[in-house]
Amino acid sequence: MIKIHNFFITIISTGVYIGKIPIMPGTFGSLLAIPLGYLFTFIPSLKVKITVLVVSLLIGIYASDRYAKLIGKDDPSEIVVDEYLALLIFYIIFPFKPIYIIAGFILFRIYDISKPFPIKYFESLHGGIGIMLDDIIAVIYALLTFIIIKALYEVFI
Repeated sequence: MIKIHNFFITIISTGVYIGKIPIMPGTFGSLLAIPLGYLFTFIPSLKVKITVLVVSLLIGIYASDRYAKLIGKDDPSEIVVDEYLALLIFYIIFPFKPIYIIAGFILFRIYDISKPFPIKYFESLHGGIGIMLDDIIAVIYALLTFIIIKALYEVFI
């Protein structure tokens, strides 16, 4: 039973082993949000989308916490559940169209990599909460940035 549990923890945390890619695991893990975002287009109700996302985030907190403890590291780079679930927030808020997919991906990666205040602080929290929360804040920054860019575009163009 423990082996099966650890297998599912690993699958969820590493994004079906995408996080095990030796270079840029966070970037590759973020790409997993694209097919997940597409799957979310088949859920007609926003309430159901949000419910599924919140439950997924809670599972992500648990899985990333367990996986980190399993391998004995605080925030191992192979954990990418934080990337793909956080970016999914962007894809639920904006229409799932190429411009939004690309903009969300690029903006999220910029903030996730650069970690401006207070993202760095949240990353320092221990366990699954810290692993997930810094990426959720990064996607909030990406959302706000995109909303400002879109508003400025509509005003000046």
